[in-house]
Amino acid sequence: MKPAHEIWGRLLLFSFGAAACVLVYLFLLNFQPTGKNSQTAGLIPAVILAVSTASLTAWFLRADQLSPATLGLTAANRPLAHLGVGFLAGSVMTGLWLLIVAFAAGATWHLNPKIAAVGVLMACGFAFFNNAGEELVYRGYAFVRLADRWGEAATVVITSGIFAVLHLQAGLPWLSVLAVVFTTGLVFGATFARWRSLPLTLGMHVATNIVQEATGLRPSPASMIIPEYQVAATTAGPILYTGIATLNLAVALGILLIGRRSRGARLNRQARQSRPP
Repeated sequence: MKPAHEIWGRLLLFSFGAAACVLVYLFLLNFQPTGKNSQTAGLIPAVILAVSTASLTAWFLRADQLSPATLGLTAANRPLAHLGVGFLAGSVMTGLWLLIVAFAAGATWHLNPKIAAVGVLMACGFAFFNNAGEELVYRGYAFVRLADRWGEAATVVITSGIFAVLHLQAGLPWLSVLAVVFTTGLVFGATFARWRSLPLTLGMHVATNIVQEATGLRPSPASMIIPEYQVAATTAGPILYTGIATLNLAVALGILLIGRRSRGARLNRQARQSRPP
């Protein structure tokens, strides 16, 4: 294992590099010709974020003599299959959120007459590249190095906290950030800690964003259906946030416990096999 000061030095450098990537992304996202309201709907900044964070991650993996397999990114890790499984899992989880919204706010949905195919494609592209950049920062090289020093559970909480703070800085209400963004980050972090597959967590992340936009939970030109709420936000809010937070926490804890038991069983098998006959 590398000396602690060397690991912390690398993490600090990685953090500076990631911050630079994010600052360029935010500048371009707020620059009218390439921003969210441009013809490309923010796709260009998202692609630049994904490419820059991927390059940064590859450099640090090489510097630490770590294989891309550490993040589940080699062909042997079946990244496309993991991406698909993650998308399915994320879609199911977001579907459960929709049930909570329907129960808490009396929501019903109707078709969006203004839906445009171009808007859907742009939203899907933005979600994929934007989330790829986020996952490389939060559940990539830095996660692995922090987990080596502080353990997986602490790293899941730390990275989810940073994930939530940056969403808070983007202007989301603090209650939504705490109940939804932070706990969703716990699910993503627990998933990566358990399976060490960046494509798996990316698929989940992309699905949660795309399904939210498609169903109007995040109204956008890509919303295929639009919700109508029968209960006021002030009344539905506490039930809504409590339900989603409880669901996410249960999923995250379940994944971490499954991972611990699986590792324990594997270690027991290895110990038995190493005993002399």
